[in-house]
Amino acid sequence: MNIEIPIKMGAHERPNDVLPFQIEEFDSTKFSDAQVKQVLGAIDCIKIIHSCLKQYFDGQVHMYKPISAQLRILFCDTKKRKDNSLMNRIHPNIRLLAFKEIKFEDLGGPISVASAPYVITARADGVVDAKLDIAVPYSYLPLSEWRKQIVELHPEVTLNDIIRSVADQDGGAHLDDNECEKLTILRGHNPTQIGSNILFIISLAHCVIDLANNLVPLWMKNNKVSV
Repeated sequence: MNIEIPIKMGAHERPNDVLPFQIEEFDSTKFSDAQVKQVLGAIDCIKIIHSCLKQYFDGQVHMYKPISAQLRILFCDTKKRKDNSLMNRIHPNIRLLAFKEIKFEDLGGPISVASAPYVITARADGVVDAKLDIAVPYSYLPLSEWRKQIVELHPEVTLNDIIRSVADQDGGAHLDDNECEKLTILRGHNPTQIGSNILFIISLAHCVIDLANNLVPLWMKNNKVSV
């Protein structure tokens, strides 16, 4: 039996009056030298993600790998088992938009599927795009909870698992001979020929660009910060 799963062509777009983040009010002109260094490092990460995303859309699918390494630096890095991510160091209380909760959908009879929290666009030139589907009503999560959002159910995989497995095992920063079970399963969990390990990284790259477009101008009020 062949079950055709339609590819949804558009994610729920964030309205202009809904920011992709919430942060406590801050004055970037009073950043310390250490904070300026962190911000400049984050801007470099964003530039790399932007460049790699453009190359991905030019057909260079492997560019998801360096994107994953930058996502780890921004959101998931640890030092001695403590959060060392750049976003947490710059804005310890930042909250990010939650995405749509993963759940099973009944297809009738004994068949059900779990809808992933991203939507896919298969372009005419063969490039497959993906964007996170934002939860409605809109809600924000602390970074520590945002990266714990579940993106696959069997086995249970979190956003943090995706970023770390691709960056640490799939060639983002390291390449392991024996990859974890979660990464193996993610390679085939969607109706396209592109693995979910890749599509989640691409959807998160879009998320970073959206975040940057709204946050970097606030950082640039410090005359030591430029792009």
